[in-house]
Amino acid sequence: MKKLSLFTATLIFSAVMGASAQTSWLDRPMGRNWNTGDGAVPQAPQDLVPIDARCRDQIRTPDSLADRAVTRAGWSLFGAAQSFGTTTVVNGMGTTDGMCRPTQYNTFVFVNNQFAGTLSPTTMNSRTDGALTDAKLISGNNITAEFMRYRASDAMCCPSQKSTVIYKISGGGRLIVEAKTVNTAATCAGDGDVSTEDNVVSGTITYRQRVALPANAVISVRLIDVSRADTAASVIAEDRIDAGGKQVPISFDLAYERSKIQERTRYVIRAEIRDGDRLLYTTDMSYPVITLGNPRSVEVVVVPVGGGGGGGNRQNVIRGTVTYRQRIALGPNSEARIWLVDSGDPTGKPVAETTVPFGNRQVPLAFELPFEMRDINRQRSYELQAEIRSDGKLRFRTERGVPVTLRGGAVEDIELLVIAANEGPEPITGQELSLSKIGVGNIQVGSRTSVILFRAAVAVRANGDASVTLSGSNGSTMFGGKLVGFDAGTLRIAVQNSGNASAAGEIEVSYSGRSISSITARDLVLDGQNVAIRF
Repeated sequence: MKKLSLFTATLIFSAVMGASAQTSWLDRPMGRNWNTGDGAVPQAPQDLVPIDARCRDQIRTPDSLADRAVTRAGWSLFGAAQSFGTTTVVNGMGTTDGMCRPTQYNTFVFVNNQFAGTLSPTTMNSRTDGALTDAKLISGNNITAEFMRYRASDAMCCPSQKSTVIYKISGGGRLIVEAKTVNTAATCAGDGDVSTEDNVVSGTITYRQRVALPANAVISVRLIDVSRADTAASVIAEDRIDAGGKQVPISFDLAYERSKIQERTRYVIRAEIRDGDRLLYTTDMSYPVITLGNPRSVEVVVVPVGGGGGGGNRQNVIRGTVTYRQRIALGPNSEARIWLVDSGDPTGKPVAETTVPFGNRQVPLAFELPFEMRDINRQRSYELQAEIRSDGKLRFRTERGVPVTLRGGAVEDIELLVIAANEGPEPITGQELSLSKIGVGNIQVGSRTSVILFRAAVAVRANGDASVTLSGSNGSTMFGGKLVGFDAGTLRIAVQNSGNASAAGEIEVSYSGRSISSITARDLVLDGQNVAIRF
């Protein structure tokens, strides 16, 4: 028997909207079964928005006949499959929302690789009443499932009820799934520490400009611990709200775990509005909440990127923000330097530059960079670069310049993404190695459960590039960087990234011949969380 949770940790459903105006099937007596036993998997809905590229790593590759039957019908697989004897349960979705949560999804049941039915008569959306959150294959012919229920008075974060459905797989020559009983009850007060409003921050997101939001805009709201400088900042809670054509002010309810709140610690709300990958608005100040006499309800005002509401009327100016992806708070003695250079000479003298102190602010940090057209050669290309220093020490910098087109006037909406950096040793070049090891170890990121490792591979190239790939029970994790230490039995790699994620620190590899003896991490950080490796 193999029994797995329906959703992976990255797909746990959170805050949803109020109860539907129509009576849910979960509130009606069990009548005629929607599963007919005809063996045909329902087709996925048509004309859906394609799944965002940021969410594609949550799509599971089919590895069974049941999986392939679902994907042939147009669904994308997500979460783990379950199996008990000849019975298999598979999850399929049509697309995702702005937080990569499944929408237009259902759960499909197969017996002897023949389709036996779904667990809901209609597709479901993660942010609606009646969303399926957990299903358990109890035996070869018994399934239980839980659906979250929301009254009109419930906060978006906090469903007050759940419905539990018991299914039976029955029939003669054609086995079908049938819902036998439904029980709806209040959720326990302690479930997830999100059931009462004394652990909810609420408010509105708005801006002062008389400009309509794009229909596909996504509003991100975060509750952040900002009490510690130069250490990994804790994001206590976060949510994304699809505008869906709505305009500001837009309400939010952000639930948090009480155990993460300390009365003497400072917490703030930050928000931003994006249209796809384009940042439109962001907070340019912090909004303290919860502790130290601060409220639980706030009006958050966001400003246009680069504007800050007081940018003046300079004709030749570049406006944008400097930001990074790590969840790290900067100290008050931090500053960002932004400069404009000729793309043909990126290390040459800047055409224009500015320095913006952080003070008590955090990223994204708005900037304005004025320039003179007399310094611009219209036959040349130009790019922006940036770096962040704390107490004079380099912390972040752009990996490559961001091209800008300068024809006079204002250049808006430039986002400079900086990555972790340091002024450490120069990379060692001229070495080429390919090392590997098969064994047992583990990797742990932050407070997450450690993952078992069974294989490691290290590659070093002549230009100094180096990579460490760790393969385990949850797939593979790759760290890329530069070779900064080398002798006959030890390598030191200064880590710069992990795929598309930011990473920093060092990995030390002991080896003999082409075999790895051990791998250890030194101050290794992945997206702001400490990483421990034992292999």
